[in-house]
Amino acid sequence: MRTVIITVTSGILAIEVAWHLYKLYKRSRREVNVKVNVSNGDTKLFCKNTRTKTNIFEVMFFSKDSSLCRSHLGYMTSCEKVNCPVRHLRKIIKYLDSATDTLDACVYFFTFPELAEAIIKAKERNVTVRIILDESMSQNDTSQIMNFYKEGIKLKSKRLDVLMHHKFVIINNNILITGSVNWTKSAFFGNFENLIVTNEPALVKPFVEEFEKIWTTLSNITTETDFRDLNATI
Repeated sequence: MRTVIITVTSGILAIEVAWHLYKLYKRSRREVNVKVNVSNGDTKLFCKNTRTKTNIFEVMFFSKDSSLCRSHLGYMTSCEKVNCPVRHLRKIIKYLDSATDTLDACVYFFTFPELAEAIIKAKERNVTVRIILDESMSQNDTSQIMNFYKEGIKLKSKRLDVLMHHKFVIINNNILITGSVNWTKSAFFGNFENLIVTNEPALVKPFVEEFEKIWTTLSNITTETDFRDLNATI
């Protein structure tokens, strides 16, 4: 009799253990699996959920040593340096090339031809492109402002008593690129700068709202630069 009781009790315990292990397995399938990759100085954090898409958290750094990579910018080839700016540039262009619906850029200073070309290509793919620049951009000879205007890209440039000092881009209202860096060669190849790329909704949404707020504000106070007059002077 005692043997039967022990056998039954052991069986019940085995079933309980198996059930708890099964529940832990199912929970782990629902939870986020994190993978960190820091090879070549690129920090990536991928959060994979079986119910959702893969999220992106990517950090890029630039420094005074970035100037050493400027020589191979023309070939768009990255080197083995920990934070090769050409590698970062290629990644940013790849993100811009992923635009299929909208591309909103709010950047204080924009002179980088390769990045401008990627934005123009997005417009050619019938992506809705909007760009907000600081008014001082219209006075800079290296600005990409006229190239954007000629391609029919919607532009707004503020004329207030404060700077429009943001540096962020939103792709498809889903991917955010933001950081300290202006979109210029000098910033990418010589300054201590940073960029973050993410499609985490809690981070992307406030930037979408900020862009819309600035775009609406500039529209309401009619401070948009007259790019037709600028075009007549070049």
